[in-house]
Amino acid sequence: MAILLQCVFWSISATSRERKWWLGRESNPRHEDFQSAVFTWALDIGGQLADTFRYKTMARKKNLIADLPSGIGITKSRSGRGRMFFRVRLGSRFTGGPILKKDFNSVEDARKWIFGDAQKERATPGAIIDLKEKAGMVAFELSATQLHESAGALKELEKVGMSLAEAIQFAIRHAKPPAGTLSVAQAIEGALEDKSRSKRPTYLADLGKRWRRFERWLPPEKGKAINGVTSLDVRRFLNECKLKPVGERNMLRNLSVLFSWAVNQHHMAENPCLGMTVEESTVKKSAVRILTIEEARKLLHLVAKGFKAEARVEEKGVWREKFGAVSLAVSPMDMAPIIAVGCFGGIRPEESARLKWSMIDFKRKHIDLPAEITKDGDRRIVEMSDNLFEWLLICRKESGPLLPVNFRRKRWALSKAMGWDGWPDDILRHSYGSYHLAKHRNAAMTAEQMGHKNARMLYAHYREVVKEAEDIESYWKLLPASAGEIVKFAA
Repeated sequence: MAILLQCVFWSISATSRERKWWLGRESNPRHEDFQSAVFTWALDIGGQLADTFRYKTMARKKNLIADLPSGIGITKSRSGRGRMFFRVRLGSRFTGGPILKKDFNSVEDARKWIFGDAQKERATPGAIIDLKEKAGMVAFELSATQLHESAGALKELEKVGMSLAEAIQFAIRHAKPPAGTLSVAQAIEGALEDKSRSKRPTYLADLGKRWRRFERWLPPEKGKAINGVTSLDVRRFLNECKLKPVGERNMLRNLSVLFSWAVNQHHMAENPCLGMTVEESTVKKSAVRILTIEEARKLLHLVAKGFKAEARVEEKGVWREKFGAVSLAVSPMDMAPIIAVGCFGGIRPEESARLKWSMIDFKRKHIDLPAEITKDGDRRIVEMSDNLFEWLLICRKESGPLLPVNFRRKRWALSKAMGWDGWPDDILRHSYGSYHLAKHRNAAMTAEQMGHKNARMLYAHYREVVKEAEDIESYWKLLPASAGEIVKFAA
């Protein structure tokens, strides 16, 4: 039996010429013994089996489907339960990468797939096979893992229309910034430190507040490297902030300052805020809020005579938490200077907060605002009206700031004394712009006094039409009691 199996194995591997040579020697007397006869018979049987095996294998692989593309094979097989199926094999010559196999119930289904969807797996120009043909022996230095990974990467890049070289350049620019990787927190500290040499503390404080809000929002993995932040991250952050268009535009502009610094310092390739837009609001702007004459009289009366604000019953808990008390008292004339420069000088709140008595020139009747305290960084001269001059003269000090101690708390108490729910935004500056333009009828002069480069901003944000001539005249005659006219309070 062992001899038979060996002969069958040899017959399968031997050529037909070799088998005929052995069989042709059967007339030799030395092979007429029983062992020789069995050996000859085994060779004959083995040859027949070999020919049958070769024929059937060739038929299964080549004759099932005609004109198979190179690198594709199909075999007819039977499952353990006896079910017949056809297995298609896409070799690496076809795919340029891993071998793929797929089973079908019929030859027709296999043929449709081979000449249909299977073509998507064909190695594309630039795949590993072509790479080896073009690059020569250098490509053969790649390991099997690298070849497999490269083939998969090329297919993915084909979907987005990028070449391998373009993808590599993109990765180098974004993943390996020339100056090294900085976390978002480190970038914030670096940008604030650099800008502290030329920007005002209040501006820097506002930037830091907005930047750190964004940094806290970022997922932990994004915060590790500022060069990993994308436009999509910024857009999602803005959407979750739920800001109005103006607020969203301001937030986007401030974030852009941080990313521009990172780009200039070579910590990231590009600013993700570039090209981003904010949808314009379709809501009509409401009229700006200004003081009526009665409100102006009441406001000046309160700051001149002093006042005390007390919490309502339902507010006492909030007051205790905020101020440690249920009432706030403000001394006479304590807030008069800061209110007067807002009402009659139109100075911005952040500018008046830095205003000092040394900047007020009583001899020339103007306020000299140095560049370091103005919003735009330019020196500005504000001419004092007669009533502003009188209000400041009666409160005059040799030095120090005009802003009283605990101003925000006192302004909050003043709004309560006025019967307002909160302090209206820029109400003093809005009032100045509207009453000044109504009196002088000169938009350019009003804009210059307020620190605008042109009248566009004045008309867009700071002007409310004052129609009554009597109100215009009364506003500019609101004087302190010691100047000769009593500031009357209309109850």
